[in-house]
Parts: sequence; C-alpha cells; structure tokens
Amino acid sequence: MLKTRIGSDPPVDEQMCRTAVDVLLARHQWQLLEHDDFVRRTLEHVRSGIATDSQRAATYTYSQALHAACSGAMGADRQNLAYTELFRYLYDNALRRYPDVRDDATQRALEHTFETFDRCREPGAFLAFALQHLMDAARKLRRQEEQRPWPLSTIVDANHNVDEVLPGQQQADPSSEVIAGELRSRFDRLAAEFLRKHPRASQQFAALRLKYIDGLDEAAIGWRLGKPVQSVYVLRARAIKKLRAEPEWRALAVELGVLSEERS
Repeated sequence: MLKTRIGSDPPVDEQMCRTAVDVLLARHQWQLLEHDDFVRRTLEHVRSGIATDSQRAATYTYSQALHAACSGAMGADRQNLAYTELFRYLYDNALRRYPDVRDDATQRALEHTFETFDRCREPGAFLAFALQHLMDAARKLRRQEEQRPWPLSTIVDANHNVDEVLPGQQQADPSSEVIAGELRSRFDRLAAEFLRKHPRASQQFAALRLKYIDGLDEAAIGWRLGKPVQSVYVLRARAIKKLRAEPEWRALAVELGVLSEERS
C-alpha cells in the first residue's frame, strides 16, 4: 500500500491519482491490477513526467498492464481476462460513437488488434492502438453500407406491387441452396484440416461456425458454448487469425463474409 505519515493527508498528486484510478475502475470494472498497485504505478508516471495529468497517467498505466497480459506472457488466464476487458472497452466506445455498427465494428477491431498485436511498439498506448482499429472498422462498415444497393421495395412505384413489376422474382432461387451447400462442404473440409492442426482450438472454431454457417447471434453462441458474449468475440478472433494463414480459407472467408474483400 502507499504509505503517508501518520496523521497527515496524502500529497495532492497522490490524491489525484487515486481519484483517477477510482473513476476508471468504476467505469470499466478492470481487474488486471490491484487498486493500490494501480495507484502507485500511476503516481510514478505522473512524477516522472511520462503523463501530464493523473487521468492520462492512469490510462497509460492500465494500457501497459493490458498489453502485457494480452501478449500471453502472463499465462492463458490473464490473456483471456485481458481480451475480455479490451472487448468491453471497445464495445462501450462503439456504443457511444458508432451505435449503428457497434457489434461488427467491435468484432473487427478486436480481431485486428489481436492480429497486429506486434505492431504496437508502445505498451502505454495499447488502448489508443485498439481504438484506432475500432475507428477504422466503423469507417469501413459505414462505407460498405453506403455502397450497398437500395432494396427493390424502395425503388418500385408505390402504386405497383413488386410481383407485378418482376413476376416470379419473389420465389426462392434454387441455385442459392446449391451454392450454400457447396460453401458448407468447403467449410467442413477446411474445418477438419484446421482441427487436425489445432486440436485444442475446437471452441474457437465452433464460435466461428455457429455464426457464419449456422447463423446464430452472439448470445445464442455464448449459451451453446457456455461462454459470456465477450468471450465469443475473443474465441472467434483467435480462430480467424489462425485460419487467415491458409490461402484457401481466405477465399472462402470472403464469400462467407468473415473477411471483407479489402482485408483479404
């Protein structure tokens, strides 16, 4: 614990650091650092001039801790906790800044952060590094949405029925079922090869399959796997990182919507 003289108040800079830490812990429910250790490290950064104020120093301190845990050097349990906390941090930011694409933007940002982890040269800027991925993901998703063609129902004259304009187009296209079946077969074949190479990654691959082949949402996938929603995102990001190394998988991933054309 931080120590002060008996009967005296802590120095002003220590009080400010403690307040900054309390605010961040209350807001994000971070667990990687013990409270007093968090305050001590933050205070050291303020006094050394690394950060200009206690709030930035506290964020810098936790970024370092998060980076160290996400690296895997501290063990799988700490890494899982770190990526879970990073997911919540990104999702909270996406909810405020990009509510229309928050789910997909968070997923992509987490994947990109995981995949490009080694490019973050400054551990104290790790949260900013992840937020940049979030901003880039949201921008790409919004651009894709803008380029998507309007539904037919919005361009047909209000006095005409769609069936009258394009008779028979409302019926299901038999070829779509053939294509979907072919994609599933390719997916299953790649799945078997993947799991032979990575037998301990079955849950990672299950999280991927349940979304892109079975069409389940995050809550349903979490229920199936017995995992919280944020862990589902982490599992899928890990599977995608492994699978992207396979050229045949990359081509299939674009067709399934797991990867966009510009990322491949």
